[in-house]
Amino acid sequence: MKKLKEPQSRRKAYLTSPLVVVDEVGYLPIDTKEAYLFFQFVSYRYEKSSTLITSNKSFGDWQELFGEQVIATAILDRLLHHCRVINIKGHSYRLRGHTFSKSAFATAGSSGPVAEDGKKELQ
Repeated sequence: MKKLKEPQSRRKAYLTSPLVVVDEVGYLPIDTKEAYLFFQFVSYRYEKSSTLITSNKSFGDWQELFGEQVIATAILDRLLHHCRVINIKGHSYRLRGHTFSKSAFATAGSSGPVAEDGKKELQ
């Protein structure tokens, strides 16, 4: 979202490129100004160019993410009109093969299945 606030020449590239990938929508908080900028970005590109969005938020969470139901609905309406949704579920690819101690998840406020040896294993 921060990049949408960049100088006009760079913003034009985001608007006119044949494909723009927006990664991790919702990973960081979005303020009202950023929500409106994102709506303008999506609206401008709607039915003109391809936009690929990744997010760990479900569509039902977008109202909270963007702070207003009207903005979230308008963004989703444009994004979902001609889209293909690919829903990926599972554990983090980055953490594959790692074993964590029970205390590592306790400090993060997370819990989950713990192996008999007291270590949490990702499946």
